[in-house]
Amino acid sequence: MMTVAQEIKEFTYTPNGVKIEVVSTHDDGEYMMVRSITTGKVFFAHRNQVAEELKEAEPEPKSTKQRRGRQIVKPEVPAFNRVNINSAPPQLLTQVLKGVGIKTATEIKELQQSMPGERFTKLDQLKSIKSVNWDEVLENADVYVE
Repeated sequence: MMTVAQEIKEFTYTPNGVKIEVVSTHDDGEYMMVRSITTGKVFFAHRNQVAEELKEAEPEPKSTKQRRGRQIVKPEVPAFNRVNINSAPPQLLTQVLKGVGIKTATEIKELQQSMPGERFTKLDQLKSIKSVNWDEVLENADVYVE
């Protein structure tokens, strides 16, 4: 039996990297009412602030083989595979951000505490930490700010 890969439209609110769903469009597609997938907040966005990606639907996971002995299990990333950088502890950041260790994750949290309101408002604010190639890390869009 052959299955056909389905394409799924994913939308991202580009100013802060939040995954969204489009609720409705207005002014001939110029503006959209959108909902954050993670928090459920509804807001308006200009079409230039919304990035659309086509992704193939994920295939069903293969069954895992049973093994005897002690298993080492790597902690899993949350269900949406994306993490709000403002609420994530340093340990989670080391798992989500490629090439970021505990020292850099702690630096990120210290930088966050120095920000107004102790929150990042844009992912670009992370670029002040020079020990990481942020263009490569943020390319995967595993983190967002909200």
